[in-house]
Amino acid sequence: MDRFPDELLVKTLGHLDFKDVATMRRVNKRFAEVGAEVLVRRVRFHFTKESLTRLKDIANHPVLSKNVESVVYEGNILANVACIHAYAAHYDLDHHHLDHPAPPSDDASDRESRLYARNMSKFANEISARFDNYRNLFQAQQELIEAPDLPTSLPHFPKLKKVVLFTVGRCKHVLSDRFLKAFATGCAMPVEHDTYYSKGQLKFLLFRHGRPVTTLEHLEAHVVSPKFFTGFLPRESLCQVFANLRVIELRLRLEKDHHRDLDLTTVERCYSGLSKGILRDCLASATKLEKLTVNFEDYGFYGPCTNLKNVLGDHSWPNLTALDIDCMSATQDQLITILTRQPALRDLRLGFFVLTAGKWTDTTRQMQTKLKLDMFCPTGLLEDPDCMYPMSLIQKSTYLLNFARLTMADALSFFVTELNSNDDYHPLEDESFADPELLRDEFGPFSDSESEDDDPMDCD
Repeated sequence: MDRFPDELLVKTLGHLDFKDVATMRRVNKRFAEVGAEVLVRRVRFHFTKESLTRLKDIANHPVLSKNVESVVYEGNILANVACIHAYAAHYDLDHHHLDHPAPPSDDASDRESRLYARNMSKFANEISARFDNYRNLFQAQQELIEAPDLPTSLPHFPKLKKVVLFTVGRCKHVLSDRFLKAFATGCAMPVEHDTYYSKGQLKFLLFRHGRPVTTLEHLEAHVVSPKFFTGFLPRESLCQVFANLRVIELRLRLEKDHHRDLDLTTVERCYSGLSKGILRDCLASATKLEKLTVNFEDYGFYGPCTNLKNVLGDHSWPNLTALDIDCMSATQDQLITILTRQPALRDLRLGFFVLTAGKWTDTTRQMQTKLKLDMFCPTGLLEDPDCMYPMSLIQKSTYLLNFARLTMADALSFFVTELNSNDDYHPLEDESFADPELLRDEFGPFSDSESEDDDPMDCD
C-alpha cells in the first residue's frame, strides 16, 4: 500500500470503519495524514462547552484542520420547562405508554395493587430525577450563552466548503453519539421554538472575526429567524458570503414575539422586513447558484409570508436547476416571468403558493409549454382569486377501481411535465378529485393493511 497514490488510499480507507482507519493512521506519517482526510472531512458539533472546545482543538490541529470540508452545527437550545408537572405531562403521550407501570386489572389482588403503587412511586422518582438532569442541562446552556468567553465565530478551516445549521429537533438516528450523550434527557428533547438565537448561530458559521467567509459553496439553515436578512448584518458583507454559493437552503421561522402577533395581524406584515431586499440581493449575488430552497416554517399556513419578488427579484441564474419555494404570493405574469428567466430549471417545487392575479389553470398550462421541467412537485394548497386547490385530494375512480391513490399533486405534476399540451384535459378542472377522508368514510380503506402506522420513519 505504500506505493499507492494518495487518491487511491483515500478511496480505500473510505470503506473502513472509524476504528480501522484510526489504526491505519498509526502505521506511518503518510497514512496518518491520509487517514485524517478520511476521518474529518465532516465535523459535527453542538451547543455545549465540551463540543465547542473539541471544535477548537480540531481547528488548531495542523493535519486535521486542513481536511475539513463540511461543518454541521447542531444548534438546538433546550426549552425552558420550568415546572416538573409540564415535564411529566410529556410522559402521558402515547409513545411513552410503555414507560408507565402496567395498571392492575379490576380483579387484582391486594398484593398486585401494592406492587403497582410501589412501581408508580419509583416511576415518579425517576421522572423527578430526569427533570433535575434536564434543568441542569438547561442551566448549563444558559450560562454558556451568557459566558464572556463564548466563541463568536467558527475557527478557520482552509478547505471549508459547506456549513449546515440545525436549530430544530431531529430524529436520534441522524444525531451523533456525542450529542446523545451530552443531552441524555431520557426522552425526546424539548427544543426552544424561538429563533431569537439562530441569528447569532448562523453568523457564527458565516463570519470569522467580523469578516465574511467567502469560500463557501453550500449553505443550509434549518431554521433561522428572518431578522437575519432585515438588517442584523450589513448587506454588503452578507452578499460577499453568498457570492460563491452553489446550493442554498433556507428555512425561516418568526421569532417568538412576532409569532404571537399572528393572532393580531397578517403573517405578511410579520415578514415585512424581507421587503428591504437584503435576502433578494444575497441570492442575486450567488451567480453560480444551482439549487435554491426558501421555505417558511411557522407551525401552520397563515397565508403568504411575502411576495416572490422580495425573494427572487428579477434575477436570472444560468445554472439554477432546482427551485423549492413555498408560502409566497405573486401574480401569474410575475411567476411565469421569473420561472422562464431560469434557462436551466428542471426541478420546481411549489407549496402553499397564492396567485394574487391570474388562474392556476392558465399558469400550469404556461409551465407546460414554456418550461422544460423534469420534475414538478406542488404541495399543500395552490390558491388564486377564484379557487383554492388542495394538493391532497385524490381521484375517486382510481381509488375505487385500481386500489391506488392518485393525488391532485401527482396529476398536476404529470400534466406539467408529461401530458400532451394539445389535450383539453386539466386536473384542476377534474371534478372527480375528492377529499381522501370523505372517500374513506364512504367506501372504506382500499386495503386491509392501510394504516398511518405503516408510514416510514422520517429521519431528516
